[in-house]
Amino acid sequence: MIGNGFDLNLGLNTKLSHVVEKIIENKTDNPDIQKFKENLIKNKDLWWSDFELQLGQYTKEINSDTITVYDNQYNYFVKVLKDLFKKQENRIDYQNNSSIIASSFMKYITTFYNYLPDTSKQVVLTSMNKINTAENLFYDFITFNYTSVLDNFVNCSLNEYSKNRYSNFIPIKSQRYIYHFLQKIIHIHSTLEEGLILGVDNTEQIANKQLADNKSFLPRIIKLETIKVLGRNSANEARELIDKSNIIIAFGLSIGITDKYWWNYIINWLSKNIDRHFILFIYDDKMDSTLNLTKLNTIENTKGKLFSVLDSSVQAEYNICINRIHLIFEQKDMFRIENIFYPAIVEPYSDTGSYNRYNLSHALKTISPKELDSASKAIKNITPEAIKQINNLMKRLP
Repeated sequence: MIGNGFDLNLGLNTKLSHVVEKIIENKTDNPDIQKFKENLIKNKDLWWSDFELQLGQYTKEINSDTITVYDNQYNYFVKVLKDLFKKQENRIDYQNNSSIIASSFMKYITTFYNYLPDTSKQVVLTSMNKINTAENLFYDFITFNYTSVLDNFVNCSLNEYSKNRYSNFIPIKSQRYIYHFLQKIIHIHSTLEEGLILGVDNTEQIANKQLADNKSFLPRIIKLETIKVLGRNSANEARELIDKSNIIIAFGLSIGITDKYWWNYIINWLSKNIDRHFILFIYDDKMDSTLNLTKLNTIENTKGKLFSVLDSSVQAEYNICINRIHLIFEQKDMFRIENIFYPAIVEPYSDTGSYNRYNLSHALKTISPKELDSASKAIKNITPEAIKQINNLMKRLP
C-alpha cells in the first residue's frame, strides 16, 4: 500500500500543502474562488495539516442552494493540483534511468524486512517461509497517489527483468533463492488522467449536517460514494487484493481518519489469520533515532493514533493482533533514488518570477511531427530583420 510519502521520498513536491500554497499565490477575479482562497489563507495551517478533513469542515460555508459554488471551488482546486502534480511527475527521466530505477525499486521491494527490528524481522521471515511453497513471491500494489510514478517504476522493472523474474536470496529457513513477481496496481482514488477522487471518509466528517443528509451531495465529498456513483471498481479490487494477501506493507501513508475505512479493513483482515502481518512505515522527521526514549514515545503515539482511528468494534480486534503489527521508523532512504531527474535550468524571465524548466533535449522529445512541420513552415516566413532581432535577444539570455 503506497501513499504520498513514496513520491515525496523521491524529491517530488506533491504535498497538498504545495497545492494550497499555489492557490494562495494565484490571482483570480472569480468571487467564488476568491472566497475559497481567503478561507485557505485564514486557516492555512489547518488546511495544510489535513486538507481532506478541512474540506469536510468547509461545508459550513455552503448550503443546499450553493452547492454549485462548492463545485466551482472544488474543481478549481483539482485543476491546480493536476497541473502541479503532472509537472512534478514529469521531472523524472525514465528513459535514461530505467536500469537504476528498476534495480533500486526491486531491491527495496524485495528486502523490506531489513528495515524491521530484529524480533519482528525473524517473525516475518518465518511467516514468509511458511506461506511460500513454490519459491515465488507475488507483489500487488494499492496506491493512494494520483501520480503514475509507481506505475512507471513497475514498468521499468518489468522491462529490465525478463519475464518478470527478479531473483534474490532470502535468509529464511530453507536458505533458497526466491523469484519475485510484480503484478497488479490499483489506484484506489484514481489518477490525474482519469479524474482524481478527493474527500472525506464518511458523513460524520461533514460539518454541515444539512449537507450530510443530502444524498446528491455525498458523492461530491465522500470518497467511497464517489467511487460507487462513478461506477469504478477500484474499491472492490482493493478489497480482493487485501483478502488474498499474507503480508501487507504500508509505505508513505499517514494514519488519517479520512481513510478510516481502509484502516478498519486492514485490522479486520489481520485478525482473521495468525500468519498474517501488517508492516507500517512511519515517517517522523522530529524523531531522534539515537534517543531510545524518543523512539518509545513515537511507537506509543503511533499505536495510539492507529487505535483511535478505528471503529470501536474493530479496536477489540486490534488489541488481539497487535503483536502482528510491525512499525518501522528509520526508513528515510527507502525508495530514495538520486539523480533521476531531468536537469533543471533556471529561467529568470517569466510573469510569475523565476521557475525551473526542463532541458532542451526533453522539450524536443515532446514535439509531435505535426507541430514540427508547422514550426518549419512558420520559420520560412520569418523576415531577415525578424531573425536578426531574435539573434540579438538570444545573445542577451544568460
